[in-house]
Amino acid sequence: MRRIDALNQLHVVTNQIAKSLEIVSPSMDDQGSEQLEGINHMITRREETIKLLDEAMVKEGKNWTEDEQGLLQQLNILEETIQPKLSELYAAFSDQMRRLQNGKAAANKYKSAAYTDGAFFDQRK
Repeated sequence: MRRIDALNQLHVVTNQIAKSLEIVSPSMDDQGSEQLEGINHMITRREETIKLLDEAMVKEGKNWTEDEQGLLQQLNILEETIQPKLSELYAAFSDQMRRLQNGKAAANKYKSAAYTDGAFFDQRK
């Protein structure tokens, strides 16, 4: 693959990620797993495209043409919008996982208790 083609493909995939992140709500309660899986798939495609770009740069060198420099500037702008959104999404996901673990711990504590004839006996020592 030529370097300009890899850059164009990288631009397309990065643009798709940015557009997908615009419609994703940071509240994990509102997300369908298919939206998050789609973003994850696009990030994987982007990573593969970066590898292709690296290979093309080895073959063609690192002297960028004007068109390539323009694409690189656009990629830089997209990256500046994507990073905060991904960080926000990661924080929301981490918070949801923490709440899930807290609920799981509470459920496990409740399981170890006994309930007999309308009375609750805590078995913990």
